[in-house]
Amino acid sequence: MLPNGNVCEKLAPKPICEYEAEVAPGIEEFAKRELRVTLGSKLTWMRLVRAGFLRFGCRGQPARLNRLRSVIALYAVHHFDIPRPRAFLGNQHFSRLCEILRVAAHDFGGSTNSFGIGAAGSDSPVMRRLRVQLGDALGLPYAEEGKGQLYMRLLRGDRSGWDVLLRTSPAPLSKRAYRDVNVPGALNASVAYAMTRLARAPSTATVVNLCSGSSTILIEHALSQPSHRALAIDLDADRLAAGKGNAAAANCPHITHLLGDARATPLPRQCADLLYADLPFGNLIGTHADNERLYPAILREAARLVRPTAKLIVLTHEIKLLRRCLRGSDWRIVDEHPITLSGLHPRIFVLTQAVNRSA
Repeated sequence: MLPNGNVCEKLAPKPICEYEAEVAPGIEEFAKRELRVTLGSKLTWMRLVRAGFLRFGCRGQPARLNRLRSVIALYAVHHFDIPRPRAFLGNQHFSRLCEILRVAAHDFGGSTNSFGIGAAGSDSPVMRRLRVQLGDALGLPYAEEGKGQLYMRLLRGDRSGWDVLLRTSPAPLSKRAYRDVNVPGALNASVAYAMTRLARAPSTATVVNLCSGSSTILIEHALSQPSHRALAIDLDADRLAAGKGNAAAANCPHITHLLGDARATPLPRQCADLLYADLPFGNLIGTHADNERLYPAILREAARLVRPTAKLIVLTHEIKLLRRCLRGSDWRIVDEHPITLSGLHPRIFVLTQAVNRSA
């Protein structure tokens, strides 16, 4: 209110902040949709700068950004009008950089225990000197083997200068708090989230995850569809126990974990409204020879389990093998999404029954 108490003071518009979202290449469209829904009118612009990286403008600094589920990591962009990284060592720019990092560390709750820098020429004399000076100024050790909790990337600006991209959270957003137990080959949670966006099921649906492993797919599904009955099936008792622990940590008690063979489950015929399968890639888990026997058997069992209109959503790196197994099966491809994960190039397939069967 103004001093006379009669006229409302016009609020200053919130500043437009710039961010960069890192996503698994191939799921950019899922991230775009989530950003539009999450931010609504606060989202001012958005563009793909290169595969796996989205830049966008946002009014203010919404806390909801750190709840994005399709994003691996989110970075706030700070532009420095400097010709080269050496200028970060100058008093004015170094002081500003330290202040940006201190504010972020404070926002993390004061528990920051390390920092890291990602940049081209990270072993150059300038970068080594910057690491030392930042460590002294912040009182934090440099994370030699990893990115550190306070992590920034240095990139050339679009037109001039250099950008400091500071991660908005102490750990990547894809490193879910519920992952109490990590198992070899566990699926990236942001990719699991994308898989759950590919098919709809009725509110009373039964959803089954074959080869469920750490239950990441079902947990991501259950967090947005808590009314669904969810069943996780895996033949490995240790993986099943890890999945059960993760589901408990995610507060998803309605996920039932069953020890069983995905090729011959104990479930009745036509019980599922939606099926997921994160099939073994044949490197960390299983072998190609194993998969040649496993894949056709799982496709047969999936056909037995689903109701006539249900979909099967599959992630695999054995793309040629899956296509070969689909020939003559009860399944056909209705959608597919190539992605990149840790140097591998798997693909998400959405399958539906080739011919609707009568009950």
